[in-house]
Amino acid sequence: MAQATKVTGAENVRWDLSDLFQSPDDPAIETALSQQLELAQTFETKYKGKVATLEPAAFVEMMRELADYEESAMLPEVYSYMLHSQDTQDHAAGRLLGRVREASAERGVHLVFFPLELAQISDEKAEKLYANPEAAAFRHFVEHERMFRKHQLSEPEERVLTDFSPVGSGAWVRLFDELIGRIRVDYEGEQLPLDSALVLIREPDREVRRKANDAITEALRGDIRTRGYIFNIILQDKSIDDRVRDFPSWISSRNLANETSDAAVQALVEAVTGRYDVCIRYYRVKRKLLGVGDLHEWDRYAPISDTTRDLMWDEAKELVLGSYTRFSPRVGKLIEQFFADSWIDAPVLPGKSGGAYCMPVTPHHHPYVLLNFTGKLRDALTLAHELGHGLHDRLATKQHIFDYHPPLTLAETASVFGEALTFDRIMAEEKDPKVRLAMLCYQCEDAFSTVFRQVAFNRYEDASHTARRTEGELSVEQLGEIFQEKLQAMFGDALTLTDDHKVWWSYVSHFLHTPGYVYAYAFGNLLALSVYQRYREGALTVDDYLDFLAAGGSTRPDELVKRIGMDITDPGFWDAGLQILDGMVKEVERLSDAR
Repeated sequence: MAQATKVTGAENVRWDLSDLFQSPDDPAIETALSQQLELAQTFETKYKGKVATLEPAAFVEMMRELADYEESAMLPEVYSYMLHSQDTQDHAAGRLLGRVREASAERGVHLVFFPLELAQISDEKAEKLYANPEAAAFRHFVEHERMFRKHQLSEPEERVLTDFSPVGSGAWVRLFDELIGRIRVDYEGEQLPLDSALVLIREPDREVRRKANDAITEALRGDIRTRGYIFNIILQDKSIDDRVRDFPSWISSRNLANETSDAAVQALVEAVTGRYDVCIRYYRVKRKLLGVGDLHEWDRYAPISDTTRDLMWDEAKELVLGSYTRFSPRVGKLIEQFFADSWIDAPVLPGKSGGAYCMPVTPHHHPYVLLNFTGKLRDALTLAHELGHGLHDRLATKQHIFDYHPPLTLAETASVFGEALTFDRIMAEEKDPKVRLAMLCYQCEDAFSTVFRQVAFNRYEDASHTARRTEGELSVEQLGEIFQEKLQAMFGDALTLTDDHKVWWSYVSHFLHTPGYVYAYAFGNLLALSVYQRYREGALTVDDYLDFLAAGGSTRPDELVKRIGMDITDPGFWDAGLQILDGMVKEVERLSDAR
């Protein structure tokens, strides 16, 4: 029977959100929303028409007032989102999420003027501000806003867009999430949540994997036309926004937000797609290790032997916490608090959002982690990954709210680093050669999923956005054909995706939540592998690494990375990270030959 329903010890590991609000009906929420609206109105009255002309002392006062407002406004938004994540089918949680987003739009119209005026600060005025030490603390934020100057609309236009935002793309994304949360996979008479069913395609028994794959495919077909329509809406919404804001391509706005260039991202994409041979070589070896004729999508994550390791929640906790503590006792204490203070929500439950995430809040409020823990060794690596994000957030608390979050291009550094720490501990303590080889294969597949698969996803997004803009609304069949073409490329002749795979694009939430986001995984993973390699070689100290994370989003990515001895503007940088993946495959090839 399905392994996904077994007891894991994580059943009662639920986060405690009472340090935000007591319930979706807590009157403190409405009080907070009212206060935030009043603060926004007061801020508008006080500063509208003056932002670009303020003297340094007045500018600092304004930014501190805005920071206080932003921190208070974040709490209802985070609470409502996480409550909805716990159960996307709960009406009270969904209603609150809608209410908070409406309130955000209502007060947002009073702040539309701010980024418009901030971007108009002249070079001369900016230099005068930066000459003041207190005002200079906001330099990075100001410069980032000034980069968007030529893409801003007039204030009346921006106000209208803000007014309509509650019924815009965010509303469609919420509907998509609720549809995904409602999916049940009929596996041998048991109705499984999608995340639980996806676990089964990692089972040792090939027939179990194939049946699970068929069942998932059938479940995804259920309302795929509705989800396809939603995706088309998001594609068209992005097209309109890019056109009116004069962005040269569908990805340009995301690159600008990530503080990188279209050319730099294209170099990353070309470097990764140019090394698909690494992925293809691996799956040729895996085909031999599995002893089967042809590999298909249900074999991508198959363990290479029946020798696997399951683990209970407490074992996963000890493994991950111990790995971080060995790296740095200070880091261990920061990570331990997530467990001690109920900042983690771990069990798989009907209606719960799939996957995993770490939710940052503010520099003065701790982050939270959501998981779907199924009792597999890889879940411990997911836990280590999300806690890496949490560590990044906790170390960056010295930054003000505007510099607290790292850009997406740096956001995966701490998570992949923490995952690598945990993986190395597993390999150091594991004595069974079959398990060691299996774990090395898992590490390869995890890296390929983050690097090659995410760049293939980027190619899918690129083709979908381009086709939507040139051909009009895309059918689910077109979306499936494009998905198949872009994903098959990374496997070459080593693994064949069947026609059933064509519907699997329809549950990938990143395509809707944050168009263009996915390449940041490859960017961050290759960067993190290089950072971790420098640490293992002794070229990077623990303190230097923690200082790097503590910078949060206060510095441009290329400048921050230079502090730890690397240059991401060098076209050869990505080749170095890909060589690490090549070395991992060579080790799998060596161990396979030896076996």
